Amino acid sequence: MRKTKAEAMKTREYLMLAALDTFYLRGVARASLNEIAQTAGVTRGALYWHFKNKEDLFDALFQHIFDDFSTTMADDIANGNSDMWQNLRHALFNLYERMQNNEIHRKFVHILHLKCEHTEQNQAIIDVMTRYQRMWHEQIHAALLLCIQQQTLPESLDVDLAGVYLISTLTGLCEIWLNNPEQFNINEIAPRIVDTAMGALQRCPTLRAGSE
Repeated sequence: MRKTKAEAMKTREYLMLAALDTFYLRGVARASLNEIAQTAGVTRGALYWHFKNKEDLFDALFQHIFDDFSTTMADDIANGNSDMWQNLRHALFNLYERMQNNEIHRKFVHILHLKCEHTEQNQAIIDVMTRYQRMWHEQIHAALLLCIQQQTLPESLDVDLAGVYLISTLTGLCEIWLNNPEQFNINEIAPRIVDTAMGALQRCPTLRAGSE
């Protein structure tokens, strides 16, 4: 029984990696479950034993790749006693480091930014993306509120605006690099961009509530 369960988990892992490669090469909308099953070396029936449909598989990929990051962020926020400012800073550094050095992470971020077509046919996938983006925005918002509570950010910070600013900066850097990874070393650039953006949260007057 233990061996059967281990084999099932191995098949599930193969399917997720096959989906990652197929989405990366073909785009999410054009990738078929048949192609994913063939790439994984299993039958379509075996795929359906693990996943209901393409969006279920895409959701599982999200969880598999980002679960450790989101769980760590949630734990840091729930703890409330650790230095949230430094925790957030190092978490953002880690995201870019993984994008540079971890092929699975890099391929998935590439899919999110460049291979996830916003079409009616692909709406179920976009809904999955939107759900995770909302969760990411909520975690950033909660982290910034905790930084204010810990007095590493000013009380007058417009948290909603600051969240939009920070996420826009981070996702913009991702997209620029993904479109042409050879133009710069993201491991060298990202920490400076992150520190610049976080410094703006502390000091920029236009990020204060009530500023015009």
